[in-house]
Amino acid sequence: MSIRWRLTLSFGFVFGVAVAVAALFLFVAIQSWVVSVRIDTRLNVYSALKVSELSGETEDGIDYAIAVASLPSLGYYDPDHPDSTIWVQLADADGNVLARSNNLGDVVLPVISGRNLVPKTVSGGTLRILPYYFEANGQIYQLAFAQSLSSVNSDMARMGIALLLIVVAFVALAILSVAIMIGRALSPVKTVTATAQSIASSSDLSRRVNYHGPKDEIGQLAATFDQMIEQIDGLMRSQRSFVADASHELRGPLTVIRGNLDLLKRDLSEEDRSESIRVLEAEMARMTRIINDLLVLAEVESGQLDREQTVSLKEILLDAQDRALLMAKDRRIVIERQDDLWVKGDAHKLDQMIGNLVTNAVRYTPDGGTITLSLYRDGDWARVDVADTGIGIPAEQLPDIFERFYRVDKARSRRSGGSGLGLAIVKGIAEQHGGRVSVTSELGKGSTFSVWLSL
Repeated sequence: MSIRWRLTLSFGFVFGVAVAVAALFLFVAIQSWVVSVRIDTRLNVYSALKVSELSGETEDGIDYAIAVASLPSLGYYDPDHPDSTIWVQLADADGNVLARSNNLGDVVLPVISGRNLVPKTVSGGTLRILPYYFEANGQIYQLAFAQSLSSVNSDMARMGIALLLIVVAFVALAILSVAIMIGRALSPVKTVTATAQSIASSSDLSRRVNYHGPKDEIGQLAATFDQMIEQIDGLMRSQRSFVADASHELRGPLTVIRGNLDLLKRDLSEEDRSESIRVLEAEMARMTRIINDLLVLAEVESGQLDREQTVSLKEILLDAQDRALLMAKDRRIVIERQDDLWVKGDAHKLDQMIGNLVTNAVRYTPDGGTITLSLYRDGDWARVDVADTGIGIPAEQLPDIFERFYRVDKARSRRSGGSGLGLAIVKGIAEQHGGRVSVTSELGKGSTFSVWLSL
């Protein structure tokens, strides 16, 4: 059963029970009011009037002989309203009927036990009786006034049927209305389901729900679904681009390796053979760097980082300076600031991130240039700057500088051994540590890469 009908039927059940209880309460209240107003008031007034007549002007109460003599004509009968007939009966304390009003005919009223002077419903709910007790000749007698409830019961039965029909109509109308409202409310869910099925069957990640209704839970669901598909679509595009770029990057070294292997099969001079072997070793080293960087990037983007270590950024910066000095040649490597800052993260990956920036700066800075390293506190962030006086980056290429396999100077990058993944790895490590990376550059004057990490 669909969620729409489960919700509708659940509401219908609860609403039906509530309306039925309310209708039952109303029925009982009306019945009690009708009996009290139409029957009990009549019995009380009539009994008070007749007891007053039987007592006369004396102070001794009802005289037994007068009561017996007066009882046959004491009842009330209205031929135009038979249901308003009042019967009267006299009985002793043992329950023996002593006299009855003529309108009782062969009917004998039940004798009520006890001394409560309140109306009671007897004979299976068909008779309302009001007892009155008096003492005469040293004995207790019961003078009972009664009226039939047949008219009231008939009226209440008709009202009960009417209430039942009203309850059924209200519940049916409520269920229909709720089913329509729930159907409209869940229509975005149907759209989400249809969109998901369409995507699953066609692999078309360009489809969206595009919900424009209220920003309620359903609206949030539709928006979240669109956002999720957008992310998946982006990941799929990135994956396809990644595979294409990786294939392209590896195709070059493989082509060179294949060509040189073909040359080695020929009768070459020792000098040519040595050159082919050198080229093979260089291309194999290049492929190894590309593959290693691809593995590092995949590990970074998978989020598999040790975030529990407390890492000294100052020590990492000093180690990066030492390594840079080994390949700097005529370039200067200086540390401008080195605050003693610690962050939570993966020490190996943070070392690789700063190392990539420093290596990149050395690679693109000509001899005689300067690479400046800085580490300092910037608000709630630890900031690492790697500045160089190198060739710089054109402004139009800055937005793409952190993409995989992107190179500003492609020929020079390949000659220098770059894989085109170093800055992508830097960005991935920074973001996995809850930080960010940015770059400012001026063509011909140098670049500054800045990394922010949360303290």
